[in-house]
Amino acid sequence: MAARIPADDLEQRRTTGIDVVICTYRSSAHIQACLDSVRGSASVRTTTVVDNASDDGTADLVAGHDASVRVVQMGSNTGFARAVNRGIGCGSARHVFVLNPDTVVGEGALETLLEFAERQSDAGVVAPRLLYGDGRDQLTARAFPTPAAGLFGRRSPLTRLLPNNRWSARYLAGRRRTGDEPFAVDWVSGAAMLVPRRVIDEVGALDEGFFLFWEDADWCHRIKDAGYAVWCVPTARVVHHEGGSRGFGWTPATIRPFHRGAYRYWCKHHAPQLWNPLRWTAGILLAARAALLLVRSKLGGPLLDRRPEPASGGSFPPS
Repeated sequence: MAARIPADDLEQRRTTGIDVVICTYRSSAHIQACLDSVRGSASVRTTTVVDNASDDGTADLVAGHDASVRVVQMGSNTGFARAVNRGIGCGSARHVFVLNPDTVVGEGALETLLEFAERQSDAGVVAPRLLYGDGRDQLTARAFPTPAAGLFGRRSPLTRLLPNNRWSARYLAGRRRTGDEPFAVDWVSGAAMLVPRRVIDEVGALDEGFFLFWEDADWCHRIKDAGYAVWCVPTARVVHHEGGSRGFGWTPATIRPFHRGAYRYWCKHHAPQLWNPLRWTAGILLAARAALLLVRSKLGGPLLDRRPEPASGGSFPPS
């Protein structure tokens, strides 16, 4: 058996800076702008694009974009978590920046995040402020979901109708933070998040039991459980064309993994015991909601969340 390298020695052997990891799936409309936005950063040591068998030429676009970008082809659609984990393993920098392909990183954002992560000793996750293309805050810095968040989440009708109610205010914790000072929250979107590699070594990478949704909430939960903090740094800004790689609104391809992921998250962190009635209650409610959305999708009726809104959130648990 090979000798184990002490953690402190391993950290010293790593290169400074950031390994950027981008998971793509049918991302040809966005990936070039995304890569352009990180190419000029002096903090980036490697950029790895892990492609989940896109059939729209995404991998070819990446390969022809810049010789310095590594392309890893998974061969099939393995899901977000598994692809990102593959990319994490390709680098050796002290920090990993997980990034969606439908994003544009603002000038200086990576340097701002890196500087904060190296200065803040408890930083387990450091995220930028995610914005829509028109500059509105996506409100992705949130408290961990509770059953109440299903009714008062980021895109729920009740949040639209009563935007200042206390339940939405509690869940959408970042909404109260309109200044430039960094603030701690429970979890942030996996569309753009910086994680020190030493934290990944301790806590583990993304849970590959999640296919597309909820792996970010689970990762932040595990990182916080290990004693680290999740930070949002508003002066670092990233534009996120939310849903750009999967289409807006609900389709069967997104309904199933969303609800399966919600159930997995709930069981892991709130009802781990098989006999816990909260586990079965959540399963019934989520299955019923998924069935309703699938029926509406099949009938061609109106679905929820057709377009992103500035101050609203999905159903329990919300995304």
